[in-house]
Amino acid sequence: MILAGIDMGIEATKAVVLRDGAIIGRAKASTGGTDRPIQARQTYDAALAAAGIAAIEVEAVSATGIGKYDVPFAGRRVTEVIAAAHGAGHLCPGATAVMSVGAGETLIAALGADRLIDEYALSQKCIAGVGLFLRTMADRLGIPLDLFGDGEAACVPTAVSDGCMVFAELDALSMLNRGAEPQTVAAACIRAAAVRAANTGFDLTVPNDTRTVLIGGTAKNRAFVRALEAAMGIAFIIPAGAEYAGAVGAAISGAKGLRK
Repeated sequence: MILAGIDMGIEATKAVVLRDGAIIGRAKASTGGTDRPIQARQTYDAALAAAGIAAIEVEAVSATGIGKYDVPFAGRRVTEVIAAAHGAGHLCPGATAVMSVGAGETLIAALGADRLIDEYALSQKCIAGVGLFLRTMADRLGIPLDLFGDGEAACVPTAVSDGCMVFAELDALSMLNRGAEPQTVAAACIRAAAVRAANTGFDLTVPNDTRTVLIGGTAKNRAFVRALEAAMGIAFIIPAGAEYAGAVGAAISGAKGLRK
C-alpha cells in the first residue's frame, strides 16, 4: 500500500510517501504567502520524486497541520493531535505518550491501550508559538537554530518571560541591549521556551510518560530537549525525522480511512 501525508504548519510544509509503512520519500519546504496550495503541491511532488513513483500510484493522500485545508488534492484531513498520535505510534511502537512542540502550537497526548488517545492538551495561554519564538530569536542572534542555546550552562537565570512568548522576545532583546552575550541570551530563551512548553504537558490529568515521544522541529535542538526534559522530569524518545512525524501520522490515518 502506498500512502502520502502532508503536514502544513506555520513555518514549514512536510510531505512523506510510505510504502507498506516505510518512508520511501520525503520533502520539506517553507510555508508562507498566499500560494500555499501551490507550495503543498510542489512539496508533495518533491516527495514523490524522492520516492521514485508517480502520483497515480498513491492510494490515499491525507493532510494535517494548520494549513490542511490549503491542500486541495488531499482526500482526507486529520487533526494535529490525531496525526501526532498515529505518527508517534508508528515511528516508536509501544509509545505511551507523544508531545509535539511546533512553530505555532504545543500539544501532548496520552496514548491509550484500547483507543488511540486517552487524553490530550493543547497550548492555549499564549498567542505566539514556542517554535516560532526560538526561530525568530535564532535569526535575530545569528545562531543556527539547531545550535541555539547549546553550550551554555542549564543554570542560566530565567531573565526571559516563560509565560508569554511575545513578552519573552522583548525580554531577550532587553538582555542584548544591556550587553549580554548572544549565547547567554539564547540559553535564557531556551529555558523560558522549555518551561512554557512544559506547562502544556502538565495540563494532562493522568499522564502516561513511560515512553514519551517528542516530535516537531524543536526536537532537533539539543539544548531545548535537555531543558524540556529537566522541566518535565522525563526522558524523551526522539525518532529519526521527528519533524516529519505529523505527515507520517496523517498518512497512517489515511490508511485507516481506506479500510472502512
